Amino acid sequence: QAAVRHVGHAGTALPAGGEARLPDIVGGGGMSRSGWPLAAFALLLSFVEARTAPAISAALLAVHRPKDLEGNHLGYFATFSDAGALTKGDLVVAAPEDELGCEEYSVAPGAVSVVFRGTCTFVHKAKMARKAGAAGVLIAATNETVQIMSGDDGLIVDEVFAVSIDHRLGAKLRNATKLAAASQEPGPVMAVSVYSPSLMNISELFLIIFATILVALGAFFSTADVVEVHPTGSFSTALAPQQEEVLEVDASMAMSFCAVGSGFLVFLFFFMRYMIYVIIFGFCCGGASCIAQFGAITLTYYIPSMKNKAFDVPVVGRVMLAEVITGVPALIIVVSWACLRNSPYGWPFQDLIGAGFLCWLQRTLRLPNIKIASILLTSMFFFDVFWVFISPLIFEESVMIGVARGRGTGETVPMLLKIPSFGDPFGSDRMLGFGDVALPGLLVSYLRRHDLMSRRTLWQGYFVPALIGYFVGLCVTIAALIVMRMGQPALLYLVPGTLGTTLVLALRHGEVSLLWEGTPAANDQLYEKDGLAADNPL
Repeated sequence: QAAVRHVGHAGTALPAGGEARLPDIVGGGGMSRSGWPLAAFALLLSFVEARTAPAISAALLAVHRPKDLEGNHLGYFATFSDAGALTKGDLVVAAPEDELGCEEYSVAPGAVSVVFRGTCTFVHKAKMARKAGAAGVLIAATNETVQIMSGDDGLIVDEVFAVSIDHRLGAKLRNATKLAAASQEPGPVMAVSVYSPSLMNISELFLIIFATILVALGAFFSTADVVEVHPTGSFSTALAPQQEEVLEVDASMAMSFCAVGSGFLVFLFFFMRYMIYVIIFGFCCGGASCIAQFGAITLTYYIPSMKNKAFDVPVVGRVMLAEVITGVPALIIVVSWACLRNSPYGWPFQDLIGAGFLCWLQRTLRLPNIKIASILLTSMFFFDVFWVFISPLIFEESVMIGVARGRGTGETVPMLLKIPSFGDPFGSDRMLGFGDVALPGLLVSYLRRHDLMSRRTLWQGYFVPALIGYFVGLCVTIAALIVMRMGQPALLYLVPGTLGTTLVLALRHGEVSLLWEGTPAANDQLYEKDGLAADNPL
């Protein structure tokens, strides 16, 4: 997407006008199950950033002919443009002999002229277009930077609209017009309208629901080994991790996440050009492994013979038939993402890989009690706030956003969920970092385990309130983006929504000490307080 500059009526450079993008969401952390250093490394790679919406009126140029130019293009109305001159329907594109549009010329009545910047002022070009009988004028820049044109304060050139476009589009429109005239064929036509971006797109709702479902699903995988509620031989117990797979977070590990994550983040900020493809490779390998493992668990449950050995691999060891079979679709998904990652079609594969990664993480990484959860989430709360709000004062730009954008490598860090902006031709993808799902998800998974061990229903435990708090926290994050028009650290809202909700509810029930130490409540404790029967806890 073209960059934007604000230019005076005579071409003098003025302060920047901002990028033509909608707000995404915001972000913070993420983790991995392969020990805490790798977890901290993955944590800092996942976040969501917000971008400010343009303050200048944008123009939507819908080209309907010729075929190679069909589609929507973005421009900017000049401050002196007459909005009343816009008409519904298609406009014929005209290319004046004077490509700069400074001399008098004539066009078909109601056409839109395409000229280049230079020699005379933007206001003069608009007046020449009006004199020629054009409905409007498209003024192409000298490069690919779309320029916002202004004139004298309060000046409006009546009966004509003026739109700035990038040089490439202007050149293509002029060339197509001249070729059509030479061959006596119909020339380019387009419709021009005001582009009104939606700050609250349905994509945000999809992203919030998707993230909340992943947190709940991760909690299900995390508690699959609770034999008190899952019958032996059920599919749930088949999903349960082996004891050696489980990594329990302790106090030192929780406190180290912030420091280790900050170190990795700064390292990536300065060395992203060397590390971006290492990150992409790791994402592909980890994603393929998670998807293949989940597929193998399902396959061996329904077809036990799939547990038979296919072959041995040095270092890795025994490989089952099920792993070979499920490895094929996992590889297809990963290769599809790798090939399409920079196209509009890569997001479903990225989200599928991300879903597998996040569910596997919650399945194998566990918090033993609220004390550890409080240490981890509180430290990452301040981590997120510092690297989003305060780091620009030290590094002259947001370290977190710089790393997210790949620091000029042309790639973006893939450790996030992505939903395209539906119904908005120029809206940015809506993105949510893995850490904004994983960190609160670990707490929600612990609460689900505590509820099950305490023999409580969904509505009498802490799991559902925390999940609702997560959902509300994401909604507040969106609202903060819309109101503040600046990047927001998601954990600033998600930590109070999950951990805060849990502590308030525990205080109300007098169970803070039980949660703090990770001790299940007596089977009838909560029910007696609420006047409910204790003989049917589930």
